[in-house]
Amino acid sequence: MREYPQTFEQESLWIAEQFMADPSPFLETWAQRIVGPLDVPALERALATLVERHAVLRTGFTLGEQGPVQCVDPSGTVPLERLPWPGGELRDTLRRAGQRPLDLAVSPARLTLYDRAPGEYVLLLQIHHVAVDDASLVLLDHELSALYAEEAGGGPAGLAPPGLSLGEHAVRARKAGIAPDDLAFWAGFLDGAPALAHLPPVRRPLAARRGPVCACVRTTVPAALGDAVRAAARALRTTPHVLMSTCMALTAAAVNGEDVVIGSPVSRRGEPDLDAVFGCLTDLLPVRYLVPATATFGEVCAEAKRRSLDVLRHRNVPYARIGGGVTRERGVLSGEHLARVCLVLDQAPSRLELPGLRCERVHVGGASAKFDWLQYVVADGGGWDVRADYATDYFTEDEAALVLRQWLTALTAATDDPGVPVRELFDRLAALG
Repeated sequence: MREYPQTFEQESLWIAEQFMADPSPFLETWAQRIVGPLDVPALERALATLVERHAVLRTGFTLGEQGPVQCVDPSGTVPLERLPWPGGELRDTLRRAGQRPLDLAVSPARLTLYDRAPGEYVLLLQIHHVAVDDASLVLLDHELSALYAEEAGGGPAGLAPPGLSLGEHAVRARKAGIAPDDLAFWAGFLDGAPALAHLPPVRRPLAARRGPVCACVRTTVPAALGDAVRAAARALRTTPHVLMSTCMALTAAAVNGEDVVIGSPVSRRGEPDLDAVFGCLTDLLPVRYLVPATATFGEVCAEAKRRSLDVLRHRNVPYARIGGGVTRERGVLSGEHLARVCLVLDQAPSRLELPGLRCERVHVGGASAKFDWLQYVVADGGGWDVRADYATDYFTEDEAALVLRQWLTALTAATDDPGVPVRELFDRLAALG
């Protein structure tokens, strides 16, 4: 075994995990429905090579003498368990399967292949967030496609070495430390920020929370609106993500007041030796939005862009340190409360492509809620598929559906006329219910 400190991101997740009840909100699922003559031995060999390439899949996470550590097993494996399909609707069955606890001290991952019907399979990777992020799943699609093709009789996979291990990255990051200027930025940026951003039309006190049960609502951004969003973003000299997040902030501001905090994922990648690393190199950072009713949407979006760029410049501060280091008149504000509403945009989703087979990603969603509201916006042709995972102790199903309608209404109106007054947008959202 080779022992390393955990990365800042891993440490935050691992410590939080110690206080979580099952099922953990940090369990992630990557599921593929595969139709056709699957070569199962070739798949097993390809997966074994993938595990050999990426040390985090052979890593246990535990408490060492100096704090939380990750222990890499040079000969570790993640065996592929083959099971008959247990029955039931596809997403519901996979959601239940994804709730099986993982022993992080042994491995952060579990692989299962279900025989669903003759010539139809479901491949499920259950993995803890301590060992994965969205960029890792893109890497998984690419590498497994190449490795399976090679094992099934095609040409060499031609994959470059994965580069730095997460353990080596953790050593380097901790040696570099956190710049005092970055900590000072966050203290000023969040000074006086609201402790919580609510979305439901009926605001429920924190004490009323019963548990982190998760449910999901969905909608779509049609291609015509998708084109309008991209055109408006270009006109405002910003990105679709900033524009959509501003609409999310506006939806929250309609029931919170003009000062709201929305969570945004930020990658630590960008250095050449980290781009091909499988593991958690993404953190959630709180972006503070000001949405005064007297401004226009374009003005709010321009300020949101400026603040987002400031956040990116100071992104090398772990989320837990931001929360723990920011004080309020009411005392220290827990990092858990900094951003309970989050939006994630995926403009270039990847696909698993296995020769002679049809593969379809099945987005399962979690059984436990990471946040009160976590909205995924995934590119699909010219438009986007939208899925929001919400905490059922804050939202009823009707309220969650209303939030999506309000966000879509704000997005439509703002892209049609970025000069629309915020007060008018508030009135339109209120008219929906």
